[in-house]
Amino acid sequence: MVSSLLADALADPTAVLNDVFDGDLDAFPAAVAAQFSAIFATPDALTEIPYLNDPNEHKDRALVRFRAMIQDTSPSPEMYLARRTGARCGGWGLSDPASLAAIDYADLRECTVLWAVSVPGESPWCASAVENVDTPQKHVAHTPPLPHKFPVPGMRHLGVQIKVYTRDRVADAFGSTDIHTFVGILTSEPLSNSLELDTPVLVPTLHVLFSQPVPPTIVPRVYPSMSHSKEIRDELIAWIADTSLAGDLDAAEWVLLSIISRVQSRIPPILPLSLTLSRFPSPSGPNTTPALLHVLSQVVALLTTLPLSLETINNTPFAPESKDEDLHSGWLQLPRGSACLVTEGGITEGKVVERGLVNLRALQEAISTQRLEYVFPFSCFAFDTDVTFITLAEGKKSAFFQTDINVPLQPQTTNFDFYATPEAIRQLPQEKLDAFRSLIGAAKVGNMTVGENSAQFIQDDFVKERQAASSTSEPFSSESLIQRMMTARLLALSLHETEITVPIWEAAKSMDMRRKARI
Repeated sequence: MVSSLLADALADPTAVLNDVFDGDLDAFPAAVAAQFSAIFATPDALTEIPYLNDPNEHKDRALVRFRAMIQDTSPSPEMYLARRTGARCGGWGLSDPASLAAIDYADLRECTVLWAVSVPGESPWCASAVENVDTPQKHVAHTPPLPHKFPVPGMRHLGVQIKVYTRDRVADAFGSTDIHTFVGILTSEPLSNSLELDTPVLVPTLHVLFSQPVPPTIVPRVYPSMSHSKEIRDELIAWIADTSLAGDLDAAEWVLLSIISRVQSRIPPILPLSLTLSRFPSPSGPNTTPALLHVLSQVVALLTTLPLSLETINNTPFAPESKDEDLHSGWLQLPRGSACLVTEGGITEGKVVERGLVNLRALQEAISTQRLEYVFPFSCFAFDTDVTFITLAEGKKSAFFQTDINVPLQPQTTNFDFYATPEAIRQLPQEKLDAFRSLIGAAKVGNMTVGENSAQFIQDDFVKERQAASSTSEPFSSESLIQRMMTARLLALSLHETEITVPIWEAAKSMDMRRKARI
């Protein structure tokens, strides 16, 4: 029976929609979501639904699914006729010709309209892992109708108008930069805010039957991982160091701690560990993308780069801005759980104009507070973010930004190519990559505690260190303790431990001291 329902839903979702309709207009959207959710309740059943890569590849009113980041929640709700002539269901792209009988206003209902884009920075291997297929999904054939609504300028992606018919807690369920898998009926319809134009803009439109939130790791992870070992962690650090950081193991370990960090608390603020790798060589040849980006993209689910230059700083948006009731995206409108690699190697002499100063302030604010202001015509609204920032700086520190940690790079290999192409980077066996991805993903969602004995030891150690530092020019402040505590938390998570122990605290202290000795 279930297989028959599944086959029917795949072949003709509109017919299943009509079968569910019982005339109860208020309960119908929830009944639709329940019915289709039940049909596709298992992961295997869900993967039977064709994935939306190119809208032109699907017939009108096809059933598709689309993993996407919500970019714009500001479009006004849309009215639709929930009951058509002949007591047939309406909505989900079904409507009567305008010339038919007068509308019964009691049959009108509202749907929520959103704009969603393919997930910015999603690494290609994620699709293979989630879909359990050998070839990753790629958006290559489709030309997006509204390219300004994607954070990374010029990048191929898919943009889709989303229509949601359920009304319960919609505002809470669908927030800006949230990632969802939307399952629905695909049509081509006018963009909601272009209906008054002489020639409305036609865009791919997905009428949602049901949706599922997607974790920030894209691939679901469990912490602690039973397959984790310290040896795997050591191999991961060595691989990052050898392939992208000229053998600098300490720098690679700080990179690991940064990419597994996340917002753990707003009050008190326990935010992602922002990192500067200073003394990082600028590109001297045609390749300007650091090998570190290619390496991390093989193990980090969500990774973007922000290549700073005077052109980027002065002439591209960093934060979203509403223009003519249309929210334009910016570099920093990224999904929660992302890592962003900020490169300063492309900056040359010149002037930073007013817009550039606004952009730099937005980036510093995102780094320091994990908040990003969206600009509207008469106001600004700050939205919470959860993005890890790693800055590559040529000097002793970043030219523009203050980060939690500054690690001067110490190459252990001469004539190292910091801008090697992906083809030149040593490839790993699939099982090793899977182990690295599991370690990072699970640590990203993990939680740990501080035992009573460890807490007392840390407090006593802080008192001792503060007394010892009182006679030096660099006192050990409470801020220093908070930062070291953050390092110890991340160190424990990277080891898949559920508690900060005394040895972990000592290891974090040693890491911090070695780092300070470089400065």
